[in-house]
Amino acid sequence: MTIARLSVLLLVLVAGGCFGGAVGPRLPTVAAQEQDLRDKGHHALLSGDVARAGQFFDEGRRLAESFDDRAGLAGALNDLGLVAGLLGNPGKAAEFHRRAHEIALELGDRALIADSLSYRGQAAHLMGDHATALAFYTQALALAREVNDRRGEAAALNNLGLLQQAKGETDQAEQSFQRALALNTEKGERRAMASNLSNLGAVSEKRGHWTEARGLYERALALDKEMELRPAIEADLVSLGQLSEVEHRLDEAISYYDRAYRGYRMLNQVPKAVDVLTRLIRVVKAAGQESLAAAYQAELKTMTTKP
Repeated sequence: MTIARLSVLLLVLVAGGCFGGAVGPRLPTVAAQEQDLRDKGHHALLSGDVARAGQFFDEGRRLAESFDDRAGLAGALNDLGLVAGLLGNPGKAAEFHRRAHEIALELGDRALIADSLSYRGQAAHLMGDHATALAFYTQALALAREVNDRRGEAAALNNLGLLQQAKGETDQAEQSFQRALALNTEKGERRAMASNLSNLGAVSEKRGHWTEARGLYERALALDKEMELRPAIEADLVSLGQLSEVEHRLDEAISYYDRAYRGYRMLNQVPKAVDVLTRLIRVVKAAGQESLAAAYQAELKTMTTKP
């Protein structure tokens, strides 16, 4: 199964002045403290530590609530929704994003409304409610264009492309991914560019254009490595392993799957590690390497046996 990559928005707070008098160190403003927590949370996310990210985001939520910072609270709620989705709880994610959207509407902040709509679309998408996701993405796209938010427009286009792809609208999906890639390239959003390239690779793979798909996956992997994005690197390796398996390039498939498996284990993402290890065993057996298959089987047993 091809790994689809949703585009995730990272909201930014604007820090104000500083507290403090003429003597002693200047204390950070509440907005600066919130931004610091969000930065730490997003850094943890990009390193693959979702649980740690959630701790930072929740601390930011509590800080925003304690100072009645409505915009900061909305941002923290969207961050927490993102974490919930990554942890496999899209229903909880949807509730966080709904609350953030309500605050954005209350404030009349159109950029924040657009971001929250995009997040709500992602949650619906993860729950398999494609009709609702499409409605949210369409609204987010229109509003992002109204406020000239190129980053938000690109995210909505990428995610809209995934819905089109799921519906079998391959040409439309490709156009959405290409437009998102052009916008992200214009803005220098290299992290988002990697997602667009990976999704374009999936389109090419589905069409049987394997050489083109391989080139796109390799470009995505290079960008993710450059940005040190985990677990995006592992996802790219799985895509390349899957493509190599389809092409019957078994030695390459084994190498890609093994590297992805080791990465997921390092990140302690056990379900994904088990999935890739299962693929790896299948390919190793097809290659006739029975002793290596037995070694991997032993690792799989260790990972799936409850203590």
